[in-house]
Order: sequence, then structure tokens, then C-alpha cells
Amino acid sequence: MQNIVLDEKVSMKKVIPIVMTISVGMLLVMMDTTIMNIAVPTLNKSFNTSLKTVQWVITGYTFALAAVIPLSGWLADRFSDKKVFFSAIALFTFASYLCSLASSIDYLILFRVIQGLSGGIVGPIGMALSWKVIPQEKRGALMGLLGLPMLIAPIAGPLLSGWLLDIASWHAVFLINIPVGLVALFLVYKFIPTSKEIQNEKLDWKGLLLAPIGFLSILNGINRLGGHSLNDALTSGLIILGVLLIIVFYFVELKSKNALMAVEAFKDGRFVRGILVSWLNQIVYFGTMLLVPLFLQTAKGYSPLHAGEMLAPLAIASFVGMVIGGKLFDRWGVRAAALPGVALMIAGIYLLTGLSVTTSLTQLISMILLLGVGQGMTMMQISTYNLSVAPKNVVTRITPMINSAMQIVNSLAVILLSNVLTKNIAQATKSLDVFNQAAFKKSIIEAYGTTFWLPLGLLVVSWLLVTTLSNKTNKVQKSQTV
Repeated sequence: MQNIVLDEKVSMKKVIPIVMTISVGMLLVMMDTTIMNIAVPTLNKSFNTSLKTVQWVITGYTFALAAVIPLSGWLADRFSDKKVFFSAIALFTFASYLCSLASSIDYLILFRVIQGLSGGIVGPIGMALSWKVIPQEKRGALMGLLGLPMLIAPIAGPLLSGWLLDIASWHAVFLINIPVGLVALFLVYKFIPTSKEIQNEKLDWKGLLLAPIGFLSILNGINRLGGHSLNDALTSGLIILGVLLIIVFYFVELKSKNALMAVEAFKDGRFVRGILVSWLNQIVYFGTMLLVPLFLQTAKGYSPLHAGEMLAPLAIASFVGMVIGGKLFDRWGVRAAALPGVALMIAGIYLLTGLSVTTSLTQLISMILLLGVGQGMTMMQISTYNLSVAPKNVVTRITPMINSAMQIVNSLAVILLSNVLTKNIAQATKSLDVFNQAAFKKSIIEAYGTTFWLPLGLLVVSWLLVTTLSNKTNKVQKSQTV
């Protein structure tokens, strides 16, 4: 066991490499959540199979992630953060190699599931481990580093995939993970401290049964909303079943002495308000990353890859916002960072409601920059706040709960905004002559602007919730045994 005393002179030399190592591991996994989106047509052609079957390369990975996340906290406590984090990255890297060798679509789906089962452990453990080693007075700035993979992956994944498909083949999309994985393993071995194993840590079997089935049912139901309505019996049945199972899971965990997830955090109003802000902002952020590229393809005639490239300013602006937000959080608390952050997001989204045929690329980038800086100032600061007000002795059981919920929120964001956009386009064009291309295009573009009123409303609610957050958080020791 290695002791890390978090005094300012000594600790930062140890803490920064630890946080950077965790960021590399998280980036490796998060990139693969989006890297396959561009490769779907290529896989469809290479394996000569249906698009519906190829989609399971993405869906299987996402479902595996969601299924294993609830177990990550127990694994970290039972076998130590370092061992589990190292093993998960090693298995993920090996599964990437297997994916590159897949001789059929069935094998590729199987190996992607293995990727997901190993990758789902990395994020929650990484967040919990960072929380343990970062001094309280530096958490705003350093926890922001963990936000980089969340910002980079959704944008860089499709771009990297498109580039590799252009110069090589779909095999390279998986092979690229191997050198990155090996570097991550070396960094974990060198920098991540070994924590104490809790030999007698019992596994909550009821929670292990209820949580994955509940989360997967909700995810599957939400994903089906892309092609079915709530009137579809299977779609609504899955969502209802999932919600019921999660409710049962909540009450089971409250009574459990070895709870899989620390659901008691929801008894604290500060945590509930903070997590609601996170969810609302995430819906807006993910929804914008869907709508903006679609707008560029519709209005500007960009290719999917070129449209994706235009999201790069969003990542850069978010990084700048994280640096600013982290310093404000450390000095004055969560409201100092999140109130102006959400206000900037509101300004950016409000401008996006006015999208039209005459909207220039410069204007669009300005809107994206406002949104990016605001999201950067808010995202990780709210996450840090949520961990600050949660029970400190169960932080490894808090992060899996947050990550599981985010899987659902991200899927909901895509489906919700896609459906609203589709309905707005149908409403705007229903009485138009399809041969009048100029009017038709004008109405479609304005439908995008109308769609952004929904994210705007969510952000107003988010800003009001931020005003109720307390700058006082639970006291923690500045010295941690890791």
C-alpha cells in the first residue's frame, strides 16, 4: 500500500501524473464510443450484411458499457483501484486487437462487447481515484483534466475513424488502440498508487441483478424510439420495465449493508439539484453536437466528415472554459463557475434559435464558441460539486451511479432532439411545394432554429437550479491513504 500525503509542495508532483494517466485511459475508452459511427457503411460493405446487423457493433458496445458500470465500484474496493484499472485497460487493448482480426460480423460484435465490458470499468474508477488523490483546494482545476476525454472523444473519434478509413481500412480503426493502450498501461504501472484491498467486501447480488437489467431496459427502449413511437408495445414496455426495476433497485440499495451504488446520496437535496444540472447540460451539449453537423450538411452542403471537423472549435472553447471554471471553483465555489458558464451556454443556444439560410460560418462558430466556453466552465465543476456533497466513504459507489445515469441521458439527448427536429421539419414543410427548392431549404433550416428552443428552455431551468447550489461542501481530509 502506498501513502500519498497531499500537501501542496509534494503532492502536486505526484498528483498531476496520476490525473493525466487516468485521462489517457479514459480517452482510449471514450474514443471507441464514437469512433465506429463513421465506419458503419464500410463495415456494411466489407461483411456484406444488413445495416441493422452492423449497428450492433455500436449498440453491443454501448450496452456492455452500461451493464458493467454498476459493478466497477465493488471491483475497485475488493481488488484495488490500480489492479482493476490496469486489468480493464489491458483487456480493452487485447479486445481491440481481436476486433481487428474479426473474420465475420458476429465475431466483431462479440469482441466489441468484450471491449465494452472492460471499458465500462475505466471511467467510474478513474473519477473515484482522481477524487481520492487530488487535494480539496485543487479539485476544481485538476478534476477539469478528466473532462478533456469527454470533450475530445465525441469530436476526435469520428475524425480519426474517417482518416484511418481513407488511408487504410476498418482494421486500422481498432489497431490504433493498441499503441495507445500500451502507453496507458505503462503509465498506470508507473504512476497510479496501489490502494488497500478490502478482502471481506461482499457483493450485493440483488443490486447486481437489478441495476444492469434496469439500465439496459431503459437504454434499449430509448434507442428503439429512434424508429418506433411510445405506442409500440415493446418500446414502451422496455422503458416501463427499466424504470420499475431501477425504483426497486433504489429501495433495495437503501437497505443493503453492501450497496452496489450509494443511492443514499439522493437523500441530499444538494446532490439532487447538482445532478439535475449535470443531466440538463449534458442533454444540451450532446444534442448540439448532433444538430450542428446536421445543419452544416443541410444548409452548407458539407460532407459528414467535414461537418464533424467544424466541431473542433467546440472542444477548444470547452478546454478554455474548463481552465477558467476550475480556477473560479477553487477560489469561490461552484456558483462562481457555473452561473456565468450556463449563462454563456444560454447566449450561444439563443443565437442558434435564429439559424437561417443567411447564417454565415463565422456566426455559427461564434455561437459554438459561446456554448463551448460555457460548457467547459460548468461540466466538470458541477461533477466535482456532486462528489463534494456526496458521502465521502463511498465515493467508489457514487461514480458508477453517475456514469450509469449519463449513459441514459446521452442516449435520451440524441433521441429527443432527433425526434423534435423531425417533427419541426415535417411541420415547416407540410404545405410547401417540394419542387420549390429554395423555400423548402429555407423552411428546413428554420426548423433547426425552432428545435434549439427546447435546449434553451432546459438551460434556463439549469441556471435557476445552479442559483440554489451551496458553496459549502462536505469536509474532507487533506491527507488520503490511497
